[in-house]
Amino acid sequence: MVGKRETQGLRRGILTVLILVLAAPVMGAGTPGDAGLLSLRIGVGAREAGMGEAGVASSRGASAIFWNPANNVFADFETSLVLQHHRYLGLFNHESAAVAHRVGKGVLGFIFTGFYSDSIERYGTDQVGVSQGSFKPYDVAFGVSYAHPLGESFAAGINAKFLYERIDIYSDTGFAFDFFLTHKAMIEGLVFAASATNLGGKVNLNEEPFKLPTAFRLGAAWTPDSDLFKSRLSITGDVVFPNDSTEKAHLGAEYQLIPEFALRLGTRVNYENQGLTAGAGFRTGVLGVDYAYEESTVEGFNDGHKFSLNLVW
Repeated sequence: MVGKRETQGLRRGILTVLILVLAAPVMGAGTPGDAGLLSLRIGVGAREAGMGEAGVASSRGASAIFWNPANNVFADFETSLVLQHHRYLGLFNHESAAVAHRVGKGVLGFIFTGFYSDSIERYGTDQVGVSQGSFKPYDVAFGVSYAHPLGESFAAGINAKFLYERIDIYSDTGFAFDFFLTHKAMIEGLVFAASATNLGGKVNLNEEPFKLPTAFRLGAAWTPDSDLFKSRLSITGDVVFPNDSTEKAHLGAEYQLIPEFALRLGTRVNYENQGLTAGAGFRTGVLGVDYAYEESTVEGFNDGHKFSLNLVW
């Protein structure tokens, strides 16, 4: 028999899903260039990257602090740590660190991301072609998250983030919030999830305010429990509604050849500069190492390579 508290939790969860579903199409229309701090959309975790960056329903552990910390309510760990290095387009470095720790029925998390470019030459308007030195623009974000169950099959999470961006002599700070929901379906191995990320006020650089890269994401992940696959196969997909462009889709799969080694494949749909992804992961005891390859479809930009180190205990 379901208690009063569980019933209230289910109602809150269903209401949250409806709000996200109704709001997503509204956020889907936008103009490229409307939003800044786009580094906030670059994912954490080479596992998710190898699966086409479809992580809202499939992520787990410390990487889920970025994708959806509510997933961790149903995960089996006490503490999870991830450290990541990501070489992006051959021009930028993206460094991340996150930790998730179970606290009672909930999961507490902390995350840091830093995004910085190679040196850029500075040129003045009065001396065209004459360098006036160089600078390295960068973004930094610190976040804290908490996720808690809502009944037996729902969980919700929230992230609060402090943001800092610097480009040459101009800089500004800001705050952003993320909201998440996860639902374990009655079908064994099937998970639905939703997120609303980077909600907050504008950031101002050199008297030019810009919006944060808000996005709504709906996703599903399925790990069939059958004799054929023996829970080795995971299939996942996300639909993304950003506030500065048209809708996107992310699709991916993971197959565990043996419990210690997995292969991954994915794709990103309706992007002008992103294509296929692939990756692999190795696990032994508490240690995990993951690698992801990300195809760039624009000439002149290098493919991406992402490495992450995971500790789970």
